[in-house]
Amino acid sequence: MGNSIRTEHSFFESLIFPPTPAVRIAHHVCFWIGFVVLHFAYSLPTLSNVVADPRFTLVGVIYFLKFIPNYYFCVALYNFLSRYLKGFLLGLAVFFGTILSLHTFNTLIFMFVDMTYGLETMPERFRLIGGLHLKLLRLEDPLTWTVLAYDLSELELLLFTASVKVGLYAARQTILRQKLQTEALGMELKVLKTQINPHFVFNVLNAAYAKILPISEEAAEYLQKSSEIIRFALYEANEEFIKLEKEMAYLNQYVQLESIRNTHRCKVSLVQEGRILESHEIPTLLLITLVENAFKHGVHASRHPSFVDIKIFIHPDKLECNIINSVPQRSAEAQPAPEQATGLGLANLKKRLEIYYPNRYHFETIAKDQTFKVILSMPLTAA
Repeated sequence: MGNSIRTEHSFFESLIFPPTPAVRIAHHVCFWIGFVVLHFAYSLPTLSNVVADPRFTLVGVIYFLKFIPNYYFCVALYNFLSRYLKGFLLGLAVFFGTILSLHTFNTLIFMFVDMTYGLETMPERFRLIGGLHLKLLRLEDPLTWTVLAYDLSELELLLFTASVKVGLYAARQTILRQKLQTEALGMELKVLKTQINPHFVFNVLNAAYAKILPISEEAAEYLQKSSEIIRFALYEANEEFIKLEKEMAYLNQYVQLESIRNTHRCKVSLVQEGRILESHEIPTLLLITLVENAFKHGVHASRHPSFVDIKIFIHPDKLECNIINSVPQRSAEAQPAPEQATGLGLANLKKRLEIYYPNRYHFETIAKDQTFKVILSMPLTAA
């Protein structure tokens, strides 16, 4: 993963997907101003006889402003519940939560108007709906339950804003996937241009193994494991996702290879806990990228004693990975810049996680004077 995924944006992309938080906030502000103005203007014909009164204008604007906190509350509710619920149950919970929030915000608006101006001074329809909201729901009085039908009718306004967000999200995911696929195809093309016949490579390795075995079993074992890793890279690493069992087998081979290579100056520990299920899948070469980074920057970059500690915890629907490695001591001048400390491999890995598991993963790096730690938590299913 030597090349970074290109993130240049066209003018159209930058317009739809703000490149900075400030521009994103500006987009949200402009959208909500347009939303309130258009919907308030739409209701003006029904208020033509009273619109000259500034009280009614203020109340009308406040009434439509309520959709702003309501919308962000529903987004936060979805993000929270999506950690624990999936599919139909998630949709059902978000639906009832949205209805409840709509009713709550409506009731607060009518309470504010009643305490400020008096509900009886408002237009007839506003006064009628407000009166129903301010009454407690009673099973014996069916009329009070009609207020829920009114709240339900207002869902269409929230659905409009939600559909805009879903549409933008789908477009963004499509663009990111296309960029990832384009980058992968470019890398594959480079490999194909310099590719040697795999059968020739394995024949050479097998012949070398037969020659070396009588001389040194340790060297022959090292060559055999190298051959297995090459075989995996050629035949198993072409798909976006891979069975966790295969990824772990490759990871174990790689760690054993590095242990043989650095047996005298590196202490390597690999702990795996939990049961791997047939349904468990992860992005291909995800874990090996983390482990390679630990050896590259913690072991190969130093001639002194070093260590790599790998812990992988497998849960029914989640994988947790903690990797800590020693960091060679360097002078202040030789220290890498903060933006270069994690390298392109980890930067690309984070981009892949964001594409496959948006808002459903945790990735953190902790750099200290003599250690570097990576913490990863992610779902164990394909995107």
